[in-house]
Amino acid sequence: MKNQYSKKSKKWICITTIISMLILDISSKYCIIKYIKIYEIKKICSILNIFHVHNYGAAFSLLSDQKGWQRWFLSTVSILTVLVITRIIIRSKIKEIKKITAYSLIIAGAMGNLIDRIIYGFVIDFIDLHINNYHFATFNIADCSIFIGIIMLIRLNC
Repeated sequence: MKNQYSKKSKKWICITTIISMLILDISSKYCIIKYIKIYEIKKICSILNIFHVHNYGAAFSLLSDQKGWQRWFLSTVSILTVLVITRIIIRSKIKEIKKITAYSLIIAGAMGNLIDRIIYGFVIDFIDLHINNYHFATFNIADCSIFIGIIMLIRLNC
C-alpha cells in the first residue's frame, strides 16, 4: 500500500509542477502579446524592464539568424528532452523528490517554449534584466523554469 502511495505522490508532484509552471508561462506570454507591442519597453524598476521580443532561435538567440529550419530542429530537441526526462522521472525513486521537482521544472520550461514554437514559430521573451546599459539576454518564465531546474540538479549533485 505504501509503495502505491509513493508512486501517486511522484506523479502528483510532477503534474502539479508542470501544470503550474505552464499556466504561469502561457498566461504571462498571453498578457505580453495582448498588452505590449513588439519591441515596446515598460520600465518596472532600475534593473528590470518588460521588453516584448520574438526569439526565433534558442538561448541567447542562438540560431535565430537561420532560414526557418531551426524552428523544427529546436522543437524536436524540446520533444526529445521532455521524453528523456520523463523516462528519468519514471525510473527515479520517490525519495528523490527534489530531483523529481527539478526535472519537472525543466519539462515545464521545455514545453512552454515548445508551445510557442508550434503556435507562433518563435518564442515570446519579455524579461529584461539590466545594470545601467548592460542588458542580459531577454528571457521568459519557461526559461526561468529550466534555469531553476538545472540549478537544483547541480546543487543536488554537488
